[in-house]
Amino acid sequence: MHAEVVDNEKGKCPICKMDLVPIKLDLVWSCPIHVDVTELDAGRCGICRRELVRVVKGLSFTCRIHPKVNALEPGKCPQCGRTLVAKYSLRPHGNHNPKHGGQFFMAPNNWHIEVTHPAPAVFRLYVYDDYSRTFIPRGFTSRIISIPGANGTSVEASIPFTRAGDYLEARVPKLGLPATIAVKVRFQSDDQEYRFDFPFMNYSNEPR
Repeated sequence: MHAEVVDNEKGKCPICKMDLVPIKLDLVWSCPIHVDVTELDAGRCGICRRELVRVVKGLSFTCRIHPKVNALEPGKCPQCGRTLVAKYSLRPHGNHNPKHGGQFFMAPNNWHIEVTHPAPAVFRLYVYDDYSRTFIPRGFTSRIISIPGANGTSVEASIPFTRAGDYLEARVPKLGLPATIAVKVRFQSDDQEYRFDFPFMNYSNEPR
């Protein structure tokens, strides 16, 4: 029920009290954008050619003919006798790598945000669920509440991020480097606001 709960001993889930079941975890290579890509060695994504990053995924074994077979150990399919093949599954919080060259944080509600500073005056904000998949929750709002002022001081601000495709963008005219901003986000309309601070000494570079 709560896949984020992992222990090295038998017991019960501290959230729902159900019995814990055995799983296998494996450290593999995956694409920051195409999260279903799984490789055993470093390299580039076969879809977008980005460099792969290390992530934790669940490992089980299944049959090519009978995909409902899900075994913890390698072996033979109980239905047809074929050799089982490895199957990798996304795990909650198995990937905390930034996807767009920015700074990545986990929020108290287990979702994640990444903010980038790709060019002068431009800031972009990305939202990810606990499986590191991009989405923008209904009711999500975000704003820059602090920007650099004179003599290294911070100045209060209220600059909203607005949607620009699968991310949100805000502009702070005449702001270059270094740039330390504070951002407040509300993931859902009935949620509280969370504050995150982002220092940028260089512009963010999109991974290739």
